[in-house]
Amino acid sequence: MRFFTLLLLALPLTVPAQTPEPSLRTTTSEVLLDFVVRDKSSRMVRDLRPEEIQVLEDGVPQTVRQFEFVHEDSSTGRVPQKTPAHRGSPSQPQSSAAASTVNELRDISVVSLVIANLDPRGRQLALDTMRNFIKDELRPHTYIGVFGLGSGVLRSIQPYTNDAEKISAAMDRVSRAAMLGQLTSNNQLSMPDTDFGSALNGGIGTASDPNGPGGPSGPATVDAGGQAALIAQVMDTHWITEMNDVYADSRNYLAPLHEFVQSQASIPGRKVLLLFSAGLPVQSDTVEPLRTVISAANRANVSIYAVDTAGFTAQSNLEDSRRILKATTEASMQQQLAKLNGTDGIITPTEVLSMEMGEDSIHANTMGNMAELADGTGGKLLPASLDLRDPLHHVMEEARTHYELSYSPSNRQLDGGFRKVEVKVRRPGTKVFARGGYYAVPVLNGHEIYPFELATLRALNTKPDMHQFSFHAATLQFRSGPDQTQLAFVFQSPIRDLSMSKDGDVVRVHICVTALVKNEQGQIVEKISKDIPYKMPATMKAELQRGIVSFTIPFHLAPGHYTLETAAVDRLSMRASVSRSALDVAEQSGLSMSDVAVARRVDASQGNTNLSNPLQARDGLITPELSDSVSPDDRGDLKFYAVAYPPAPIDAPVDVNIEIWRDSHLLMKTAESEVPTDGNGAASILANVKTQHLPSGHYQARVSFDYKGQKVVKSVAFTLQAGS
Repeated sequence: MRFFTLLLLALPLTVPAQTPEPSLRTTTSEVLLDFVVRDKSSRMVRDLRPEEIQVLEDGVPQTVRQFEFVHEDSSTGRVPQKTPAHRGSPSQPQSSAAASTVNELRDISVVSLVIANLDPRGRQLALDTMRNFIKDELRPHTYIGVFGLGSGVLRSIQPYTNDAEKISAAMDRVSRAAMLGQLTSNNQLSMPDTDFGSALNGGIGTASDPNGPGGPSGPATVDAGGQAALIAQVMDTHWITEMNDVYADSRNYLAPLHEFVQSQASIPGRKVLLLFSAGLPVQSDTVEPLRTVISAANRANVSIYAVDTAGFTAQSNLEDSRRILKATTEASMQQQLAKLNGTDGIITPTEVLSMEMGEDSIHANTMGNMAELADGTGGKLLPASLDLRDPLHHVMEEARTHYELSYSPSNRQLDGGFRKVEVKVRRPGTKVFARGGYYAVPVLNGHEIYPFELATLRALNTKPDMHQFSFHAATLQFRSGPDQTQLAFVFQSPIRDLSMSKDGDVVRVHICVTALVKNEQGQIVEKISKDIPYKMPATMKAELQRGIVSFTIPFHLAPGHYTLETAAVDRLSMRASVSRSALDVAEQSGLSMSDVAVARRVDASQGNTNLSNPLQARDGLITPELSDSVSPDDRGDLKFYAVAYPPAPIDAPVDVNIEIWRDSHLLMKTAESEVPTDGNGAASILANVKTQHLPSGHYQARVSFDYKGQKVVKSVAFTLQAGS
């Protein structure tokens, strides 16, 4: 990260004095830090004085502005705060309304229960754990919210409450859905109604259970108002919607989690997030989003305690690491043999990806990834045991009894670097449990941005627009709906235009991209970002220079008029380029169709079809060609991809034909043929068109779909290269 910061400071960009969106804050806010101190016997230390505390940020002492000890009164169950002393200037007073809200929320413990992927053993572990948790730890001022994480969305199953019956019912529902892989972005869990009829059977504890906490002596329902309503009011509920901004692989897990912990920043005190999950998937290109989740949690005072519900798979995680490393080693040996034999041989995908596979092997241990997430936020990876009463008692003890302090960082530069925070206590025999630090990043529309986005957002704010290397960015429209249309953002840049560095036997290119979709009022409605570090063996430099950097990300927009603003920064040279274009999304009724794309490449699909990605069809994963100039494949064919969406119920065939036009003259026309529909009601084609008898020049391909007399037509222009 220090290396990135130095590059960023060298970026030859200037930000105008008055900048439209995106707006970047130029100063850091106060850092709030909570920590726990224990003695040699692991007992809480409760009598620290301000002069015994020292806070360091990147090794530099900081001036503590406020220091207090938070603890629960065992007689009332409330959590009063006492402030032993202040140091430095006190914080600015809040408005009376805000202070009232904060004071009310400071009296409670907020626990977020997040259920992700589970197996049958994991479901039982989660139910047993929460049954005991409610019995032992649910007190009058403890509020628990239940959430489901799946399919790129984090949904509220039960708003915050201290009603054991509601927690029990929500826990049973979400654990069943997670076990069956049915946590979706729909408004309801995708489970049969009969599964909900007996939601409390085998649950955690209900009001009818005289031994459970929801009985006559249990807490009353306060969801209609009071603190539960305040929590909902303070938290921004935008995190419930699907997130598509960063990395397709991390979207399903890390992006919603990032938004969720950010939404809790306004809730005072220490928040606890209990994550039940059968591992956390991380790849080499999703390490930065993982670190950003940790940073956001630390800034929001959210401690994540992860429960690996598939602890017995630790050995299989290690086997995954060994398998990937073995494949990487074999690929490296193939490269060396080819070099010794004086021949390049056939380059396989494994050889091309060998560098990335080596990095992926480090994160193949999904349990280790969960430990990194938990440890980085001041929490822990809890043991995969059916009895977690003691560990969770420790968790709640630290949530209810801890120290809090605040300081204004002496380094106020938002350079995207990681700030290491240390708390030292001048008392022998004590141990401090605190968070490790945070990323110093600006804020975009009230939310933290990723460190690599600093350069691209500055490029977007620079006038006039910069064009220092070439790239193509486009949006393709697919299934239309009354509320939202499915689109795919596509980015491509020829590697020959990017800087390339050689480090020993490796060559590298590195580009980062940010696209902002703005509505007619200039407001950002969608942000798409990706950081792409790429490396290959130096022996393959020529092949790399002939290639492109390409990625696609699906997203949704409501009908309307938008602008697409895309910035790309070559991280090795810090050159930047920006493009801006209009984007119109129209609602279609009846038979509709996607845009037509020339397929640059078709890769075999891995596993089941991903319905959220419109570029993944029966034939494989399609990479569109954004350049006007196209080349046929080895057989002289061009491939065209398009999808038709007949209205349900589908009770007739969908027919298609393709025409090739040049200068208003029809040159080729295919016979009309029937296109089968898939289980999602889409009729997709990947059609081969022969080009041997077509001279170089400009053409237009028109694709026509016909369904029960309804006809839709769309076209795509392309330029056939000379000598094709």
